[in-house]
Amino acid sequence: MAHLHFRRTVYKSGGQHATARVSYVTRQPVRAVSPADQQLRYISEGREDCVFTTSKNLPAWAEGKPHVFFQAAETYERANGIAFEEWKIALPQELSHRENMALTRDLIRAIAGDELPITYAFHAPRTLDDRAQQPHLHLLISSRRNDGLSRTATQYFRRYNPQHPERGGARKAERLRQLGAVKAHRVVITDVINLHLERAGREARVHPETLERQGIARQPEPKLLPSESREYREEGKVSPRMQEVLEVRAQRQQTRAEEQASARTYWEARKEDLGLTSAMDVTAQLAVIETARGQAREPLSTRQVLLGAVGLEQDDRLLGDLAGEASAQAQHEARVVWEDAQAALTLRDAGWEAVRIAGQESQGLWEDAQAEQELLNDGWAAVRGARIDGHAALAAELHEQAVKEQARAWRSLEHDLLALAAQLDALSEESGGRGTVRIRLWEREQGLGL
Repeated sequence: MAHLHFRRTVYKSGGQHATARVSYVTRQPVRAVSPADQQLRYISEGREDCVFTTSKNLPAWAEGKPHVFFQAAETYERANGIAFEEWKIALPQELSHRENMALTRDLIRAIAGDELPITYAFHAPRTLDDRAQQPHLHLLISSRRNDGLSRTATQYFRRYNPQHPERGGARKAERLRQLGAVKAHRVVITDVINLHLERAGREARVHPETLERQGIARQPEPKLLPSESREYREEGKVSPRMQEVLEVRAQRQQTRAEEQASARTYWEARKEDLGLTSAMDVTAQLAVIETARGQAREPLSTRQVLLGAVGLEQDDRLLGDLAGEASAQAQHEARVVWEDAQAALTLRDAGWEAVRIAGQESQGLWEDAQAEQELLNDGWAAVRGARIDGHAALAAELHEQAVKEQARAWRSLEHDLLALAAQLDALSEESGGRGTVRIRLWEREQGLGL
């Protein structure tokens, strides 16, 4: 029965897991071998389950070699940073090899696009009862975008320089780092799988939520160790965890109809939300799904992370039964949450830096405006001063003209009075001096012409 199984494991810088993980996923050792020798080794080691493997978006310095790239990620990524992630995604048994290959291609495009370095492989091992195959996808992925700029391996994993990208490292994709990213991955994977099941005419569907959130009373299947699977298949040995697996699978037969009804209901509602229609071709539908990636992000609780509710499909007993393995996985997920929180703080700091820069620019603009205003005020002051000086000069000129006119008037009056006095004196002499007329002329005051 089709179901969503999505498991994510995080590997930190400074580790030594890259060689083993690349070799396991690709079934190819560090030293490359020919495809014929590789196939012979698969058969001799019982690993003919690797159907297809390849890499894409690797930077030029890796020369197309996944071992080189992921070893460099562990070596040069910042201290305690995520070097790379490993994802495991179950592919539907209802689809043929060719159909699952097409599904794999679209999943990789939705997950990595044309930027994120990725190595992936399509595995199809036999089921526990050896009646069929259980196809699944393994992928190793880095969040460092390959932007095509020429960098060395050391520089590629340095801090990104937004002002001068060529001087810093490759930028990290936010969709692999922020809170709620794991839930967003589950939703995108579910959408792509359901799209392929529908277009292939299959009735099966998958649901991104856990059984508990769907309200289905069935325990998730515990994870088996490789040794337990091999012993059961080859020797028929049933370990305690294997017994739980068998019981869960028997119970799944009873809840199959309920689980499929829930998944189909989800998909119909999801198509309506996304606006997917049968008239759209697969390229257009995939574009809509990729565009809607961010709509499914939501914060995860600490308990959900620690108990693997982000995709491990395990219950409380797994923490005790799987001891070291479950504890390590829980620590990985907890560190991812911490890094997401650190990323959020980084974004916050970047936001404050942007605010600070904007404030400085605003201050500069304000100071420029003040300077312009001061120049304007000086200009008006000069104009007013010029007007005042002009008025003063005009007033002085008018005053000088008035003084001159007054002086001329007084001189004319004085002349007339002196002539009148002379005439009166002459009359007095003619009359025998019996009458006198005296006219007293006032001394002129300084500046008044008197």
